[in-house]
Amino acid sequence: MKKKKAEALMQRLVQNKISRPEFEELLGSLEDPEMVNGMEESMRIHFEIVLNEYNKSLKSNGQVENKHSK
Repeated sequence: MKKKKAEALMQRLVQNKISRPEFEELLGSLEDPEMVNGMEESMRIHFEIVLNEYNKSLKSNGQVENKHSK
């Protein structure tokens, strides 16, 4: 349950939709290992999504060099 709450709070944070009370709850939960694990997992997933989107945009703009073309 705590893990899901942590994930939800992190998603609201990265979407810039977090309220002040939610943000305070998020900060307060940094002492709870279960909450921290949920936050870490949520941020890892978010980072992978952002990185994949960035790489796709580079490819579509022709900015990524093909490894096999050398």
